[in-house]
Amino acid sequence: GNPAQAPITGQFAINAALAGSSGRNMSITGYIYDGESRESLEGRVDILQEVIERQRVRSEIPELEAKREQMIKGIEQAREHLVGLEEKQNQTGLSSSEKQQVNNMKVSIKKMLEEVDKGGEAIQEARRKAGVG
Repeated sequence: GNPAQAPITGQFAINAALAGSSGRNMSITGYIYDGESRESLEGRVDILQEVIERQRVRSEIPELEAKREQMIKGIEQAREHLVGLEEKQNQTGLSSSEKQQVNNMKVSIKKMLEEVDKGGEAIQEARRKAGVG
């Protein structure tokens, strides 16, 4: 029969922190019913944990998007700085430390572009797991 028709003999709570810096939390309280089988209780808890896991993944999406946007801004700033150095190189030449800076920035930009791609993949994966977008 339906365990919810039996007297309540206890309760449980499932608590989860959602996305990292958002400070969002989720809590679900459930009841344990008199004579309920272990399989029934575990089945209900499993379903609730799946609900929480979907919400956790879903709440990460805006954070992943914001992180990716920051990386894109960083790339734009690095490129602007690089353009400035390249203009100086054409006009007056660069010191050895500036030449090193140009090389380092090219490597950094390449790495940041790879991170942006990974960030995009992480967003798509989170959306797929959460069943949104």
